[in-house]
Amino acid sequence: MPKTFKQPEMKLHKASGNAYIRYNKKQIWLGKFGTPEAQERYDAAILEWRRENDVSGTHTTTVGQLSLAFIEYADSFYVGEDGKPTGEADNFRKSLRHLLKSYRSVPCSAFGPRKLVQLQTELASKFVRPQVNKHISRIKTVFRWGIVREMVPEDVIVKLDCVRGLPKGRGLAKESEPKQPVPEADFIAAVEQMTPNVAAICKVLRLSAARVSEVRTMCVGDIDTSGPCWILKPQQHKNKWRGRDRAIPFGPQAQAVLMPFVGDATSKDLYVFRSGDENKPYTLRGLESSIRKACQKANVDHWSPGRLRHTGLTEVERQYGIDGARVYGGHGDKSTTEIYVQRDMELAIQIAMDLG
Repeated sequence: MPKTFKQPEMKLHKASGNAYIRYNKKQIWLGKFGTPEAQERYDAAILEWRRENDVSGTHTTTVGQLSLAFIEYADSFYVGEDGKPTGEADNFRKSLRHLLKSYRSVPCSAFGPRKLVQLQTELASKFVRPQVNKHISRIKTVFRWGIVREMVPEDVIVKLDCVRGLPKGRGLAKESEPKQPVPEADFIAAVEQMTPNVAAICKVLRLSAARVSEVRTMCVGDIDTSGPCWILKPQQHKNKWRGRDRAIPFGPQAQAVLMPFVGDATSKDLYVFRSGDENKPYTLRGLESSIRKACQKANVDHWSPGRLRHTGLTEVERQYGIDGARVYGGHGDKSTTEIYVQRDMELAIQIAMDLG
């Protein structure tokens, strides 16, 4: 292994019990010695020290320092054309939170397959199999990113890639249960306990069968209200990176729900559903929390907002068949020509005018 360089060490100030580091005649206080907060400030200070000293740290970067550097990058990289976060940076935060819990201070060069398998096993006891595989995949992505930045030895990812995702049907983790439609009575009872904004979001989700992120983050200017059927063209959607367009039709019922929120809007950049006085959309966590509380008040089984898309598509399939559900849900086909795309949109509008 190449010779490593000497980096500032965290020290204890005995009189105060605080942690600090000293370099270049600077003394930086990190907070209470031994706390996660002090460790995180130490990681941030070391990253800054490396930038100032122009060294790579290939063999001394810790998992915590790599994670912090990646999140700084992710916050600026995972944004849409409008400059707004897509949510992927938060997904990485969730995955890295599990990694940091046990391995924050471990050098990246020492993080190998055995540790990754231990983490995978721990996650399998808490999450369903697809979630476990997503967490592990994101963690590998972070290490690949670190190799490109010369923060991680290049052979690390070769070893980590030997850890395969959990296979289906082997009993290593619970399988995710198929989504079920939200029972009509449960939906009505819960909506009655919601604030007007959250109730409107849930109604639009059910009527349009749109994805939660598409309705949660839509702006007034994203909706074309010029025709009998309104058309939402989300700035960000699941398949935008594949070059696909997304158009979501809103029929009369959805329009009636939306009218109080868009009719008097003074700016196209306003989010249709704002969680407070500022122009900010509901977070997914905030929306889920509001629905959970409403279900508790209504004394019905809890349902997630994602199930409303399934509820809407189930109703569409019942009346228009599986092809109707496909086009209404925006499930595209790689081989679909522009002619078929136009036909699909016409069918989606017809369904929206009938059911939405």
